[in-house]
Amino acid sequence: MRREILRQLTNEYEERRRENDRIFFARRAEAEQKCPEIGRLMDARQELIFSSVRGIILGHQPDQVPEKMEKLTGQIRSLLVENGFPDDYLEPVYRCPLCKDTGYVGDPVREMCSCMQKELTRRLYAESGLGDQREQTYDTFRLDVFPDTVIPGLGYSQRQMMEMIRDMTKAWAEQWPDVRENCGVIFSGASGLGKTFLLHAMAGVMLDRGLNVMVLSSYRAQEIMRKAYFSRDGQDDLDLLMNTDVLFLDDLGTEPLLDNVTVSQFFNLFNERQNHQKACVISTNLSLKNLRERYTERIASRLLDSSRMMVVEMRGEDIRRNR
Repeated sequence: MRREILRQLTNEYEERRRENDRIFFARRAEAEQKCPEIGRLMDARQELIFSSVRGIILGHQPDQVPEKMEKLTGQIRSLLVENGFPDDYLEPVYRCPLCKDTGYVGDPVREMCSCMQKELTRRLYAESGLGDQREQTYDTFRLDVFPDTVIPGLGYSQRQMMEMIRDMTKAWAEQWPDVRENCGVIFSGASGLGKTFLLHAMAGVMLDRGLNVMVLSSYRAQEIMRKAYFSRDGQDDLDLLMNTDVLFLDDLGTEPLLDNVTVSQFFNLFNERQNHQKACVISTNLSLKNLRERYTERIASRLLDSSRMMVVEMRGEDIRRNR
């Protein structure tokens, strides 16, 4: 995904530079038509640049090049104004002053310009399914919204629990696949405990690391699998579901339970991904007991194996209701 989007961006920047050149030469032709002397001075300035470069290559130090360039530029600007044009009408055309629409800055070490990086990130988030959730990050995760009172029977507060979960899942997202539970993470707990927020925060970390990620609801995942099962039209989407580095699946258990379809399709999805070292990060409102009952032991044994999955049981109060 990243490679394809970067290829598209590179092509767009090349097209942007061609359009910039078209605008520049159209402006020059317009200015020369009103004042041919402007064209002569433009050519003289260009020849000065070329001769300076040739001199440097041959080991000669050109004399007074900056002064000559400044004089020619001043003459061009004056003639432009005299003929009704802005004085910067024949300056190079580009949108980004940092990279001049090349997409890269730095010499000799080339780095992606902030303008291209920003657009690359925006498209990656949109393509992965994170578009509207890009602000749900570990930096914006607030512990103070969780109660600091001890949860009965646990000996620690919801806030302390969420701090531990935040740190564990962030470390997992930063280090995968070099983690013990390299098949994934499953968040289990009632609504309003922060499961989806953490799922999106993890996806953002892994997307920024350059991994291919896909974020979608379990309902949407089932629709993709069902369409591919009954029609070849959905095979491309199913391939993405199967092959993306890390699949983020939100709200497992909210999809309709279709006889002889739902369980077998989700089993194939989880089984194939684990067999090919592809991770799943899953959130569900189901308890671990209900998860086993709904999806059978075949699926539960893959999702709740603590040697392969980080099983995160979340408890406490619904923070959305408290707000």
